[in-house]
Amino acid sequence: MDMSVDYRLMIKNLQEMETLFVAFSQTTRMPYVECDEETFDDQVYLFAEEEEAKSWAKEYGEKQIPLRVAKVNKEQMLMFYTSLHLIGVNRIVFHNGTEFTYFPLEQVVTIKKPEQGANALPENNAILQLTMIYFLQELRRPGQSVQDQDRRKRLQDMEQEMMVNLVRSKYIMAIDISKVEGEFNPQKPGQNIQIPYLKNDKGEIMQPLFSDVWEFQKFSQNAASKLRIVMVPFKGLLPSLVKEARGYVLNPAGVGLMLLREKLELLSRQTEE
Repeated sequence: MDMSVDYRLMIKNLQEMETLFVAFSQTTRMPYVECDEETFDDQVYLFAEEEEAKSWAKEYGEKQIPLRVAKVNKEQMLMFYTSLHLIGVNRIVFHNGTEFTYFPLEQVVTIKKPEQGANALPENNAILQLTMIYFLQELRRPGQSVQDQDRRKRLQDMEQEMMVNLVRSKYIMAIDISKVEGEFNPQKPGQNIQIPYLKNDKGEIMQPLFSDVWEFQKFSQNAASKLRIVMVPFKGLLPSLVKEARGYVLNPAGVGLMLLREKLELLSRQTEE
């Protein structure tokens, strides 16, 4: 892309803004992500003015895409831009009060990608995050007809892509060491380790699971328990699921994807074939 003086100036102005307004999906609790039909960029929408953002979100709501507008202050912006990188976004669409301008995310903020060894905790699981967001944004849209064959085919394709990434990924599992006596030693057997759990709308026990460190941190920052983390590959998910649990909830502070035990069993059988 041609980095003209005017283009660099627009990015500098964006970086120096005191507040921004961001379109969030009400169905995923994440920034609303859209794939550009021409360039296939994965983009989010930012606004300089709150009323412009609300007006734009209202138009999407009329298309059964429920959005809300969130305010991002200057001290939150670096973390916000970093989070976009972690969910696979590569472009920002910014409305400056007059018109939309398109910026590559890497030109707005520089993110150092961590090295990921075979046994390292997943710091970044952007492809999985992105495919979950696209699938759940569409799946959870209100007012959709079950007879819409085009939509059903679109959802099937999205789910298939997401499932491929689910099987390929490594995960973070939380363990509760609040009742461990003395210093916790992960190599020592017989310690009083517990597994945290949540309950779904039906009151069923769900075990929390995380696609990356960032998602665990969002979940654990207000936790009363003393949590530690372990890395688990996909093939380790079923053996690690406590018998009382109906399944996992992946990224409970984010998209909250339900991975039921029978779905994991089916995926496990398919990967062995």
